[in-house]
Amino acid sequence: MEKIININFQGRVIPIEETAYEKLQQYVNSLRGYFANEESNEEIINDIENRIAELLTERLNIGKSCIGTD
Repeated sequence: MEKIININFQGRVIPIEETAYEKLQQYVNSLRGYFANEESNEEIINDIENRIAELLTERLNIGKSCIGTD
């Protein structure tokens, strides 16, 4: 069993496996690189992160105990 950590992602506490958290960080960092030259890059990234947080919360609400790489 993998180590589970609790993260605060966009104001939501999300229990997530360590490997899944690393992948999430890599994805968010790639977004920052992709939108680095956009005028409103922080707003765009914030919107994407909010949607990801919504989807993760929905997954937890349907019975998942934590977020995994699946």
